[in-house]
Amino acid sequence: MKKFLCVVVLGLAFCSAAQARILYWQGFDTLAEGDRELGEAALAEEFGADTRQWPDWITPVALYAPTKHVDFVFIVRRPVNEPCGQYKYTIYGTVTPDLRRDKWGEFCAGEVTPVFVPGRDLPDLFFEYGHQEDADGVWQRADQKLRWDQDQWWIIKS
Repeated sequence: MKKFLCVVVLGLAFCSAAQARILYWQGFDTLAEGDRELGEAALAEEFGADTRQWPDWITPVALYAPTKHVDFVFIVRRPVNEPCGQYKYTIYGTVTPDLRRDKWGEFCAGEVTPVFVPGRDLPDLFFEYGHQEDADGVWQRADQKLRWDQDQWWIIKS
């Protein structure tokens, strides 16, 4: 009986640790193997490849958005000072059979929220507080819900 309880407790602890990694912004030092390098590469475009030279005011963070399977969509947040929004989000897909993640795109907004859709394997992404330039050159707020399907992003109209 003691062995059984130990196995149950260890199993719950493992599941809790794995579940704790998802749906909150976490520092790069907590990321899974390989994902830290992807995160640093996403920020290198803005701040350079040497992480020791990055400004003190940035907080490198990423988020794991769960799928219906055992994998996650990986989202890196990069602070920017642009009219489109406060952050650029680099989206990486689930882990491929050859143990890599493909880059699915970048978006500019204030916040991103994974939205779980019944019957779909991957979450939709809702980008809030983003802005897009209209034909007259005026920046307008443009919240968007996007869905990854057939290897591209689609805007979901409400």
